[in-house]
Amino acid sequence: MAGNDRRRLETIGQKTIVDQIINTLTESIIRGDYKSGSKLPSEFELMEELQVSRNSLREAMKILATMGIVEIKRGDGTYICSQVNPTLFDRLVYSMIYDVSSSDELLELRQILDESTVQLAMSKITPEEVEKLQHSIDKMKDACKNQDVEQMQTCDLEFHMLLIDSCKNIFFIRILKSVYSIFEKSIVENVRKETVDSKAPLYHQRILDCIVNKDYNTVHEVVAESLATWRERV
Repeated sequence: MAGNDRRRLETIGQKTIVDQIINTLTESIIRGDYKSGSKLPSEFELMEELQVSRNSLREAMKILATMGIVEIKRGDGTYICSQVNPTLFDRLVYSMIYDVSSSDELLELRQILDESTVQLAMSKITPEEVEKLQHSIDKMKDACKNQDVEQMQTCDLEFHMLLIDSCKNIFFIRILKSVYSIFEKSIVENVRKETVDSKAPLYHQRILDCIVNKDYNTVHEVVAESLATWRERV
């Protein structure tokens, strides 16, 4: 947002200044005043427009950076994040949900999310992404043969992250990656327990085949099968 085309941010009052700065800036982003990857006005300009102190503005920016909304580049300025990634805030929220949920609820949640991921990937995945997923599966097969637990764990998580990215929906990606950051410990533990006779490469292959063949009818079955052993870890 630059020059005369930039909407002037509303001046805000003195009550809960930091919260109001955050609300005003996020509303401006939602309105489209600031685009992904764009640079915010200088600190001095924002102080003038919002009629706030430097300390209040800097505190608000720190919070927005923690939330993954802005990126502060020292000596350059503050930018709207161009990529939506899981943040400490996201992980805290989901970890609280994880702590109060039953095993059945967590399994149901992951079943629903994994099914949605597969279905969304069917309509958006590219040949290049299919190739990367297949490469991840092949690497995991080799790791299984060599009983390389660390590599198996890396490939398992890599497969899921690649699959999530193939959905190409920034909000969905943020939610899924945040949830997976909470599930990661149990997923890694599951791979470690299965080392001797791991079926993970087979499960991943069936998921990928389901996506490539756009086989909507078997999505539920394929996902449920892939979670068969994981359910014992949650």
